[in-house]
Amino acid sequence: MKTEQFLYGTLKDGRAVPAFKITNEKGAYVELIAYGATLNKIVVPDKNGVLEDVLVGFDTLEGQLLCTESNGRTVGRVANRIAGNGITIDGKNYPITKNVDGKFTLHGNHEYATALWDAEILGDNAVKFSYDSKDGNEGFPGNVHNEVTMSFSEDCKVKIHYEAHTDAPTAINMTNHAYFNLAGYDAEQIVDHEVQLFCDAYTPTNTDCIPTGEIRSVAGTPFDFRQPKTIRQDVDADDEQLKLGIGYDHNFAIADYDGTLRKFAIVKEPKTGRVMTAYTDLPGVQFYIGNWMGKQQIGKGGKEILYRQGFCLETQYFPDAMNHDTFIPCLFTPEKPYISETVYAFSAE
Repeated sequence: MKTEQFLYGTLKDGRAVPAFKITNEKGAYVELIAYGATLNKIVVPDKNGVLEDVLVGFDTLEGQLLCTESNGRTVGRVANRIAGNGITIDGKNYPITKNVDGKFTLHGNHEYATALWDAEILGDNAVKFSYDSKDGNEGFPGNVHNEVTMSFSEDCKVKIHYEAHTDAPTAINMTNHAYFNLAGYDAEQIVDHEVQLFCDAYTPTNTDCIPTGEIRSVAGTPFDFRQPKTIRQDVDADDEQLKLGIGYDHNFAIADYDGTLRKFAIVKEPKTGRVMTAYTDLPGVQFYIGNWMGKQQIGKGGKEILYRQGFCLETQYFPDAMNHDTFIPCLFTPEKPYISETVYAFSAE
C-alpha cells in the first residue's frame, strides 16, 4: 500500500486543495480530496482484471465547485432532510437554514460538503480529514469538531470512519454521498444493477420527500429488496411513494439493527461482474438512484453526467429523526460523541 499527496487545485481565495491517492499492490486505488472531504475515485478490477473508476463525479476543481449533487462528498452537520420547523433540543427550538425553496433543510445547507477540510496522512493506507463547525452555523447549536478517516485495503475495501465531538447537545448525522456505477463512471443508467438490501422496512415520505414518521414493512411493495432484483424491475410500478420520489429516493431501515457493524447491501453489475458489499453500524440507508441527475453537468473525462447514471447508499440516522418519536434521535452531547463506520467492499465474480 502507498499514499501519495498532490495538488488538486486552488480556490479563488488562494487556499490550496490537496488530494490523495491510496494504491494497493494490485494497482487498485482511491482518490480523496480535501474539498468536501470527498471520496472522488474508486478504481477497482472487474471479472477480467480490468480497472475502472466506479464513482460518478468530477475530475477538476472547477467541476467540483459547480457540483450540485454532492458527488462523493461528506455531508453534514445533518445529512438528508429536516422539516421546516427545524429541531428542538431540551425544549428550545432551533430554526435551521431552509435551503430548498425556503421550505425545508437538505444536507445541512451543504456546509460540510463545501468546506475545505484539514488533511493528514495516516500510515500507508488512510487519510484523516478534520473540520470545525461553529456554534450557530446554519442554525445548529454547539461547536463540533469533525473527523472523517478514509482508508483503502489490499482486498479493495473502502472504510469511512466518522467521529464528531460537540461542546453542547446538538444533532449530528454525517454520511458520504457517493454515486456508484459498477460498470464504470462513464457507463449509462444503473437500472440493470442487481440490488439486495437487508432491510425489512422503509420510511414513507410526504410530497417534499420528508418522512411522515411511519416505519412501513417492505413486504408486498416495490421497496422489497430482501431478495436480489434489478432496479429496473419495480422502479416504474404504480406506487404512490415511487411517484413522490420520482423513483427510489427513500430511507430503508436496516434489519436487526443493534449499533454494531453489519452487512446491509449487496449490489452486482452483470456485465463486468463487479460486486459491492456494504456494511454500517447505523440504523438506516438512503437508497437513491439519481432521479435528479442529468442537469447538463460535465463530469469526469469531459462527459456529461446522465440521468440515473449512479446510485447512492447513504448510511444514516433516519431523515428528520429529531422530529419523530418513532425514530432514533441523532442527538449527541459532550458526553456522547458521534462515532460511526461504513464500509464498501469491492470484488468480482
